[in-house]
Amino acid sequence: MKKTLFTTAMLSIFTLGYSQYGVTQYRDPARIDMSSSINAATILQNRHNSNVRRVQNTMDNIFRELERKSQSDDEKNHLDYLFTEKCIKKMPNIQYSSDSQTDNIIRFLYDCINYEMKNN
Repeated sequence: MKKTLFTTAMLSIFTLGYSQYGVTQYRDPARIDMSSSINAATILQNRHNSNVRRVQNTMDNIFRELERKSQSDDEKNHLDYLFTEKCIKKMPNIQYSSDSQTDNIIRFLYDCINYEMKNN
């Protein structure tokens, strides 16, 4: 009796549980608009290239300013060393496609060299 009741209960659970899902209907995958994808990739690449140029121009400007402020070759070499070792090599990695991260790295470079010049 218990065995029959258990079997009937399990059969009912499986039947009711399965019937609520029904048969799965599959659709064709959605078409991807390749022109939009290519356009988005181009925009990101252009932003990346622009921000890399901004950071490089900032570094070039700082090097020029250090050279201009230097009184001697030794001082220029020391300032170049400080900027390279203490600032450029310590720059955090960023996503250059992000304008805000690029702004932060430019601010970091200026803050870093100003700090190093005051304390060295």
